[in-house]
Amino acid sequence: MTIIKIIFGAALVGALFIAGWNVYRRLPAAATRNETSGARANSEMTIILRGDSAATPVNTRVELYPIDFAAVQRDYSAAVRPGKTFDDFLAQRMKGLVPVQAQLDNNGRAQARLSEGNWWLRAVATLAGGEKIEWRLPVKVFSRGQTIELTTENAYERTKTF
Repeated sequence: MTIIKIIFGAALVGALFIAGWNVYRRLPAAATRNETSGARANSEMTIILRGDSAATPVNTRVELYPIDFAAVQRDYSAAVRPGKTFDDFLAQRMKGLVPVQAQLDNNGRAQARLSEGNWWLRAVATLAGGEKIEWRLPVKVFSRGQTIELTTENAYERTKTF
C-alpha cells in the first residue's frame, strides 16, 4: 500500500510540473510584455474628440493601457485595501508598463502607435465650466489604420464640480 501511495504522489507532482510548464511556455517573452512602442508598435491609432462648439475642452489627457482597465477596477473594488490607492494598485498591476500618451492637437485629433492586441483607452477632458468628461473604451488593435471617436454618447462619466 505504501508503494502505491508513493507512485500516486510522484504522478501527482509530475502532472503539476507538466501543467505549470505548459502555462509557462505559452507566456510571451519578457521583451514583448514590456514593449509598447518600437518595432512591435506597427498600428496607427487616430483618436478624434467630437463635441459641440459650446463645450470646447480646456485640457484633455488620453492614455492607452495594454491591460483591461475595467477588470483592474473590479479587482480593486472587490477587496478592501486599507492605505492603498487605486493608482498604486494600477501601477502594481501594470508591472512597470507605461501607458501610451496621446496629445490632442488644435483640431481635436491625436495619433498613437500601438502594437496589435487588446488595449484600454482612458481619456479625460476638462471643460471651461469645470465639467469633466471621461471615456473608458476597450480597443482591439488589429490593423494599420484605425480611428476612434470620443463623443458625449460614448462617454463613461460626465461630472461637474462646484
